[in-house]
Amino acid sequence: MLTFNPETHEYALEGKHIPGVNEILKAGGILPNFNFPQAEYKRQLGTYVHQAIKMYFEDNLDEDSLQSPIKEYFEGFKKFHKENPINPLEVEKILYSKKWGFAGTTDCFDNKLYDWKVSASIYDTYYLSMAGYEILVEEHLGYKPEEVIIVQLKPNGYKPHTIKPDRQNFLAFLMTYKYKQKKGLL
Repeated sequence: MLTFNPETHEYALEGKHIPGVNEILKAGGILPNFNFPQAEYKRQLGTYVHQAIKMYFEDNLDEDSLQSPIKEYFEGFKKFHKENPINPLEVEKILYSKKWGFAGTTDCFDNKLYDWKVSASIYDTYYLSMAGYEILVEEHLGYKPEEVIIVQLKPNGYKPHTIKPDRQNFLAFLMTYKYKQKKGLL
C-alpha cells in the first residue's frame, strides 16, 4: 500500500520509504531556494488552491466558503476549465513507478497531464518534475499523455504552458539519487 505523509512530504510503500519526485530533485541540489519572506504563505496558498480544485472535481466544493486570495486563484482555474474542459481520470493521485522505484502526486490528468501553479514564474525545474509525473502517469495508464500543461493560475486568470518534460535529465537525477542512497550519502 502506497502512502503519503503531507507533513513530511514523504512517500512509503508498505512502510518502506520511497523517494518522491521533489525529493529526488532536491537531493540533486537543483530545486530553487524558496526561502523568500512569503514562501510559507505561498506554499499554503498553493495547497489550498489544489484542495479547492480537487473538491471542485469531486463535486464537493462550496465555492462561497472560499476566501481571498484562494477564491481569486480558483476563479483563474475556473476560467481555464471553462475554456479547456477537463474530464479528469484522476485528481491529486498518488502514484508509484514499479519500473523506476519512485513516487509522486499528480495534480490532474485525462488524456493530458496538468499541473496547477500559483507561482509568479515558471521555473526550469518544473520541466524535470513534470517528467517524473509524466513517467508515473504513463506507467499508470499504459500510454503517454498527449500533452503536458503547466497552468499558471493568477488571480481571476491563467496562463497555460504546454511543455516538453525533460525526461532524460530527470532519470539522470533519479539514478544519481539511487547511487547516493546505495552509498549512504543521503
